[in-house]
Amino acid sequence: MMVGLPQAWLAELDDQTALINDPDGRATVLSEMAYAAHRRQEVDEGDLVDMLEIVESARLWALVGVDLG
Repeated sequence: MMVGLPQAWLAELDDQTALINDPDGRATVLSEMAYAAHRRQEVDEGDLVDMLEIVESARLWALVGVDLG
């Protein structure tokens, strides 16, 4: 699944420090990037759904990490 996803989006997803510092803000940025990739036809609808699910999972991961830290 992760092979066909845009590299810029994956790089933003990998920025764990930014994600932990602002989970909601980073999730918004990642979601907007996912929708933009879909509009540019870089990803299909299935990939878009996967990307949005990953964004929400990453946001929750960051929130749990902040609460435990």
